Amino acid sequence: MSQDSLADLTALGGTTWILDGTEQAIRILGRTTDVIRRAGSAGTNATVTQVLALALFESGSWTAAQDAADEAFWTATEAGADNVTLGSCLLQATLRALRGDHATARTQALEAVRGVDLRRSLSLQVRHRHTLGMAAFVAGDHADAYEQLRAAFTRDFRPAPVHYHASVYYLGDLAAAAVRAGRREDARTVVEAVEHSLEPDRSPRLAAVLHRAAALLSETEDAERHFRAAPADPATDCWPFERALTHLDFGEWLRRRRRSAEARPHLGAALECFQRLDARPRTDRTAAELRAAGAPTAPPTTTRAPSELTAQERRIAELAAQGLTNRDIAARLYLSPRTVGYHLHKIFPKLGIRARAQLRDALEQNPPQ
Repeated sequence: MSQDSLADLTALGGTTWILDGTEQAIRILGRTTDVIRRAGSAGTNATVTQVLALALFESGSWTAAQDAADEAFWTATEAGADNVTLGSCLLQATLRALRGDHATARTQALEAVRGVDLRRSLSLQVRHRHTLGMAAFVAGDHADAYEQLRAAFTRDFRPAPVHYHASVYYLGDLAAAAVRAGRREDARTVVEAVEHSLEPDRSPRLAAVLHRAAALLSETEDAERHFRAAPADPATDCWPFERALTHLDFGEWLRRRRRSAEARPHLGAALECFQRLDARPRTDRTAAELRAAGAPTAPPTTTRAPSELTAQERRIAELAAQGLTNRDIAARLYLSPRTVGYHLHKIFPKLGIRARAQLRDALEQNPPQ
């Protein structure tokens, strides 16, 4: 494939992702990363892999998103692509927060931007605020969560997105934090101003985000119309976590109006998604709501052990078990020997071993999940 064709494919994948063609973007970007890996272009690979990680995250493929973010981080470190390194750290921290490790997520997000002027990248500035907002929300500090998410929008008389693309998808989370922080009126001003500034031809995803925000901020029975409209389009199945949040919010709203029988299907749908993603804070909250609505719930299932190897780590471990040196492995995976050594340093304790010679047996005892 020529460099021009590769550039066109990269641009197509990124544009498709921005336009909320998430599933198609994953296919295009996945193909692009395969081509780039063979070409050995670390800097381009890092950029494409980071966008792929974000698309995978939005599609509910969180384990694959984590692996892609790890790969983007190390490839960017090799290439000196600082923005990608930072972006990958923020996605990793967001995943930690949503899975319940809010303290580590906050520390990782703050360390990632130490000495960085975020004014040079508004998208990273907004994503940094969202990560901190999610960590605060999970920790129960809703006032801080609201302030962090509010910083994704200007303080003008008519608030506007700080970043034209990244900010608008956080309106639902902003509304959820506002309700708990007693900032409903301020959040309503933001949502209404941003909605009026957007083009009427919106993607199903963005329409669902706006409906969720309007439902949460409404103090009338009009909320129900928005709650029902948010997941009405089958296309929103492409963004399962966002859809599950709406089901949880609507289920809570119904139960508080003594409509428990109607609430249970929404809460059940949300619980299934949260359990699959290992989103423990939302899993616990949804299970509690289901019990309050009169439905027995099974204990959440464990989806991924903390010590499980990432896809990248397993590839390295398998090659090392075959007797390849760090330099040999690095040549095959387009990494540096130093990066391979770093990964092996993490792999050994995960497998409970101390020597390279133990890798083969350890991998047989710990097959991929």
